[in-house]
Amino acid sequence: MVDDPFAGQRVVAFDLETTGLDVRKDRIVQYALIGSDSDGSTITVEALVNPQRQIPSESSAVHGITDSDVRSASTFAEHVDQLSELLDGAIVIGHNIERYDWRLLTAEYTRVGRLPPEPATMIDTLRLAKRLKIPGRHDLGTLCRAADITLNNAHNAAADAGATLMLLWRWMARHPREFRRSPEELQAWIAAGNTNQNALGPSLDDLESVPGSGGRLRIDGDSVVLAFGKHKARDILVVANEEPGYIRWLCSPSGPLNQDAIDAVKDLL
Repeated sequence: MVDDPFAGQRVVAFDLETTGLDVRKDRIVQYALIGSDSDGSTITVEALVNPQRQIPSESSAVHGITDSDVRSASTFAEHVDQLSELLDGAIVIGHNIERYDWRLLTAEYTRVGRLPPEPATMIDTLRLAKRLKIPGRHDLGTLCRAADITLNNAHNAAADAGATLMLLWRWMARHPREFRRSPEELQAWIAAGNTNQNALGPSLDDLESVPGSGGRLRIDGDSVVLAFGKHKARDILVVANEEPGYIRWLCSPSGPLNQDAIDAVKDLL
């Protein structure tokens, strides 16, 4: 297992159950956040929400939540403070969270006149499954079965959130190389897709990042290559020989690297 790239940070898996699939019009009927706080304490939050409208029978057939279940529940406006406290600045994990859960959550915030939370990083396990080239269907149930994770009570927000978190940990154990990235670099790598992949080997995005370089320097075997700018994909030692002024800028206070990365470059030269 690789070192946990999320250590010391609040990490929560987030899931919603709703009145339907229209992210602009449908409403939340249940949410859950499962994970841990920056001090390692457990976060387990699950709540029903009164959507202030009827829950269609076809939606109840999926998640099992009916009008009678939410009749005495609080409206979304009464949950905003708790949600913002837990999601602001957190690493938020969810399955199809970018296209569905987060867009619907944002619409709910807009209705009550509040700004939505601002996570530090968002990890979408649906997009991650595609990035890792996991074979087969990428719905949560299928992925959990392939990863030997039991998903009981599917389409319950807490069950789905917990399974999503377990799925991420399982992939981290099975694909350690891909998680040798900061959370920000991991999010960027997932978003990049496979556009740089070719038949000759891994793309720059697939190479491990030099710590402190923000992904601008990548480790390729015994070499370090530049992953940005006019010398992109070139060995840093070759660039240092051809254009030493560029390396001086790279390691200067005006350059893009922090001190750890600068020290790594100097150790190579």
